[in-house]
Amino acid sequence: MSAVRTRHRPPNFLHHGQTGAEFMSDSDIAELRDLEERRYAAMKAGDIDVLEDLLHDELAYMHSTGDLESKEGYLGGMRAGTSAYKRIDYDDQTIRVHDDLAMVFHHLVADAVFEGSERHLDNRLLAVWSRDGGKWRMIGLQSGPVVK
Repeated sequence: MSAVRTRHRPPNFLHHGQTGAEFMSDSDIAELRDLEERRYAAMKAGDIDVLEDLLHDELAYMHSTGDLESKEGYLGGMRAGTSAYKRIDYDDQTIRVHDDLAMVFHHLVADAVFEGSERHLDNRLLAVWSRDGGKWRMIGLQSGPVVK
């Protein structure tokens, strides 16, 4: 039996009769786009202070390898120099907001060094942001390789 692989689009979370206005505002979407841009710029620059501010203390970061890291573990690797990003490009971004939770789907292509080994990444990502005290912080990330 052979498997058929298709490229999936993020689901539409609207229910019958809803327009989407109940879930998202243009200002939330613009802010989340800006936060994602800032996060990737900080990752490339190794700017721990910016990442410290953007990441929720309860962060669960699932790498494409299946390794799960906390905020402390993720930032610790960057501080120690065992994780570094040389290039990060992303596209095909979709944002869904519901109350104080947001999901950001996109495609990422990056070149990085992890524990001395260079890696090329071609992944689909789901970043989950939580509005905590009026401020958006990334609380979860799931990354998986694009299957060609």
